[in-house]
Amino acid sequence: MQKMTVNTTEKYDILLGAGLKEKVAELLLPFCPTKKVFIITDDIVDRLYGEEIAESLNREGFSAEKFVFKNGEASKNISVLSEILEFAALKGFKRNDLFLTLGGGVPGDMGGLASALYMRGVPIVQMPTTLLSAVDSSVGGKTAIDLKAGKNLCGAFKQPKLVIIDTDIIKNLPDDIFACGMGEVIKCNIIKDLPIFDYISKGAVKQNIESVIFDCLALKKEIVEQDEFDTKGIRNILNAGHTVAHAIELLSGFSIMHGNAVAMGTVIEAKISEKLGFCNKNTAQTIENAVKNSGLYFEIPFSKEDIANACILDKKNKDSRIVFLLPEKIGSCREVKLTADELINLL
Repeated sequence: MQKMTVNTTEKYDILLGAGLKEKVAELLLPFCPTKKVFIITDDIVDRLYGEEIAESLNREGFSAEKFVFKNGEASKNISVLSEILEFAALKGFKRNDLFLTLGGGVPGDMGGLASALYMRGVPIVQMPTTLLSAVDSSVGGKTAIDLKAGKNLCGAFKQPKLVIIDTDIIKNLPDDIFACGMGEVIKCNIIKDLPIFDYISKGAVKQNIESVIFDCLALKKEIVEQDEFDTKGIRNILNAGHTVAHAIELLSGFSIMHGNAVAMGTVIEAKISEKLGFCNKNTAQTIENAVKNSGLYFEIPFSKEDIANACILDKKNKDSRIVFLLPEKIGSCREVKLTADELINLL
């Protein structure tokens, strides 16, 4: 097992390794003296791990309750959030009890925001079960729900007490869900020159999964520690590929998964960077090859105008212009602002 400490306002550890699922009760106990745990998960993850973990906690003298919602981005809304909060109150959870999110990015976001709001804040442990949430959303404290106007427009910062990543769970993901997570992994290798593109080209990502996750988390830890609350502009680098990605998700009614959208966002934004003269063709091609070799390349079914109009809604935008984090080379990105008309001409 590897341990990494994130030095934010409230320090916390990330535990990474095989077989951690079997040690959940032991790992949660220091953060839950009341032994009362509220598990927040979706229906797919619940069938795989939810009941098993709840039963293991109960065997160790914990009292575990579960709230299960339908899998998918469509559940990341204020109605489901309200149901989670009402359920917590109905079951009598107090401020010194513990919330545990179990699942991908949506349970992590929903549980994280619920823990920030319930009784003005209760402790939470994140246990990501997808590659995407392991390398990205489980760490850093950003929690949010979607509004009709766009993605992640209502949220709060809530750092967890602990993040538990069982690599056995990640390695055994279905191929499409594992591939989805590679969108965020590829983004990390664009921001910092890591050995991940080499693993992708050799088909060796799963064989090196612990190293891949650790490298991605080390990058995110470094950035989050410098800009915990996203006020200095440093953390914005983590949005490489995301401006176009969020537009794709919104236009698809969130039927296109986040990681898949991010992968194509990195390809499109690299081509924009090439056209603007910020990166060379080799850099753009390297990114496209990584996306293709990860099984994530697809034709975008939306017009240039629709993409530009959806990008206008992105919360990163400044001065009525659309903000992009465009690659200059592998390991370096720059912020660029474009009008909608400029973007249309570059797509």
